[in-house]
Amino acid sequence: MVWLNQWGLPMTMSGWKQVFADANARCRAQGVDVGATPHMLRHSYAVITLELLWRGHLQALGEMNERQRLTYQRVFGDPLNWVRIRLGHRSATTTALYLHTLQELEMRTRLELVPEGAWEPVGFSEEGWLERSAVAA
Repeated sequence: MVWLNQWGLPMTMSGWKQVFADANARCRAQGVDVGATPHMLRHSYAVITLELLWRGHLQALGEMNERQRLTYQRVFGDPLNWVRIRLGHRSATTTALYLHTLQELEMRTRLELVPEGAWEPVGFSEEGWLERSAVAA
């Protein structure tokens, strides 16, 4: 146990859940519409750690030759496996479930970077389609 109670002893699972329940109730009482659970923290840790490790891993590998990449991978291993061990999963397949969140974040980020109006085909306007002759002009 990482979290300790007010007596310095490891917090029980029910005590840990109660901390979140109390915090959520305080937020609601203040009109803040937010809620969190211990599992949400675990999920956030996994997704953020995977994202940071993958970015660093890919950047490092991209700057190396084939021999250096092999040595790097032997020393540092696979980011997914690193997170798997920390989460206590028996299988990397279980940890890989967190990758869907990374994929979603990546797509949202890419979509946010698309310039305004880039999705409209040529000749499109708010009023409707322009005449082909107007587009050609």
